[in-house]
Amino acid sequence: MDRTTRRILAGAGVGLPLALLGARLWRSQGSTPPILDERGQPVPDSIASLEQVRLGGVDQWVLMRGRSFHNPLLLYLSGGPGASEMAWVRHFNAQLEDHFVVVQWDQRGAAKSYAAAKDRDALSVEQYVSDASDLLELLTTRFSQEKVFVVGHSWGSILGVLLAQRRPERIHAYIGTGQQVNFLENDTVSHMRAYELAGRFGDGKALTQLERIGPPPYTGPDRARRYMMLMSLAGRHAGRRDIVPELFSSILKASEYSLRDKLHCMLGMRDILGFVYPQLAGLDLEAQVPELQVPVWFMLGREDYVTPSEIAARYFDKLQAPRKTLVWFEHSGHSPQFEEPGKFNSLLGHQVRTSTVAAQAEELLLH
Repeated sequence: MDRTTRRILAGAGVGLPLALLGARLWRSQGSTPPILDERGQPVPDSIASLEQVRLGGVDQWVLMRGRSFHNPLLLYLSGGPGASEMAWVRHFNAQLEDHFVVVQWDQRGAAKSYAAAKDRDALSVEQYVSDASDLLELLTTRFSQEKVFVVGHSWGSILGVLLAQRRPERIHAYIGTGQQVNFLENDTVSHMRAYELAGRFGDGKALTQLERIGPPPYTGPDRARRYMMLMSLAGRHAGRRDIVPELFSSILKASEYSLRDKLHCMLGMRDILGFVYPQLAGLDLEAQVPELQVPVWFMLGREDYVTPSEIAARYFDKLQAPRKTLVWFEHSGHSPQFEEPGKFNSLLGHQVRTSTVAAQAEELLLH
């Protein structure tokens, strides 16, 4: 056997196992670890489940985790569309699992549910809200609970408000963060703030990029790219804590994502946003949803220039609801739940849960 042949065989001996390992990781569905006690044993009555469910006629993925399946349900609606925040919530907001059964849903086109967006004609705001409504029914039936707490972030805050308007009988309270209100006004103000921040920090590169993408609204085949660039630039100098490294590392480390899911984490929003973005041009929650029949909490970053918090605060003032509370996160931009997670987790785990349950008990006594 000559030297060249030996090298080929040696390379195959290393390369083939690596290729097989890569293929197995690519096909893997991912998994979520059990919830353990201080002795490293699974907590009785806990739930840690990663599974496919049927929503709107297609298979989509949900993650359900909590120290007790008797705890109240909390449904987290990720930003996007086409984005998954599953790894980020697991990393920054794991404390919520002590107080709730935390349910995360990868929507059509996002990470684990990337394949659910195969039919692009079905990518409508209405379809996403309908999917979320199906999920409410699935959860309340499975856990024998009448209502669910709903958290909506960014794009998820649009779904959250529309879901609360449609299904108040299934919702304990709605919690909005990075709250979107009026899409065109939001983007116009965001563009202006991005210019102001770039000038204040002497960020010539950002000024050049803003000039290149131009002012909103964005149209044409590259609208998704331009909008994503605006969001990036608007959040560039906002907030006090640089969490970008943690965001990326949490995706890479997340056992819930397969290798394929991690790729789809990067591709989902790019591929899906362009189909949904035009539908949001006329969105104006102030006009379309002036009233909700559920308690409302807005948790807003003082330096949110992606979904400018001044617009959300104005909507909060006008919104009619049984009870409403606005909490400012002074050291946050667009994502208080990740930028100030301790405060966010404590508010939800104690104040939101306790006050809502107490108010509902009082209402029952009065009736």
